[in-house]
Amino acid sequence: MEQFIVFINNGQHFALDISKIERIIEFEQPKKIPEASDYLLGVIQHNGEILPIIDLTKRLYNNDSVNSDSKKVIVATWKEKQMGFVVEDIKEISNFESTQYEKMNQDISISKAYIKGFIKTNDDIIIVLDINQLFTLEQEKEIREGIEYAL
Repeated sequence: MEQFIVFINNGQHFALDISKIERIIEFEQPKKIPEASDYLLGVIQHNGEILPIIDLTKRLYNNDSVNSDSKKVIVATWKEKQMGFVVEDIKEISNFESTQYEKMNQDISISKAYIKGFIKTNDDIIIVLDINQLFTLEQEKEIREGIEYAL
């Protein structure tokens, strides 16, 4: 049995392995970083550290996330650093049986490395994301430079 946090972005359910999550915090408007990509909203202070804030809807769908009171930031470990991911709503923290989880394999031809697999429920298919694969090398470099600029 594996535990995941399930959230909603752009009308789709996504999941992240709970072991990568530090906490969930309320959304606060980040300080913008000049000339940053649209999905890099900026940075906030979190536990005395600079935390980059990523709009997951913008990154995955190239759409702005919906402004609502339910908008949250998932603080997660990304490549041994903390990063905040804006999500439209947190649905639940759930345990899923291994029979519900289907890993990506050669039979499924989806070319996005950040899709780790799928969880099948009675009424939905949840996309499991691999946080460490969300960005290209160029995007990673931009995020790291943005953090350095903010310091």
